[in-house]
Amino acid sequence: MTRWLSYLPVGLASILWLKGFFVRDGGVGIVNGAVVFLIVWWLFFFMMLPVGVRSQEEAGDVVAGSEPGAPQAPNLTQKMWWTTIAASIVWIIYFVVTESGVMAQFMPGRLS
Repeated sequence: MTRWLSYLPVGLASILWLKGFFVRDGGVGIVNGAVVFLIVWWLFFFMMLPVGVRSQEEAGDVVAGSEPGAPQAPNLTQKMWWTTIAASIVWIIYFVVTESGVMAQFMPGRLS
């Protein structure tokens, strides 16, 4: 346990140093970035689910006791990887647009 405690100051210093790259004057923070990424990831994942899926009935190989419309091979692992790549690209675009200040031009000023 004491071994892990010796890493605590270095870990905290690293987190505080890295925070400067992500939290800037209302820009994309760590929590904001994670939430946007997860929402985009799930949205893309649900859009990818029906892509390339053939039902057991279409394939002509219905397993006894199962629904004929059930997918024969849903390829979920492959779809998760493609979803992660697409969500990462969208998140990088979001990050660049937000941090560049383009969005700030269209936001109303702070109320005084």
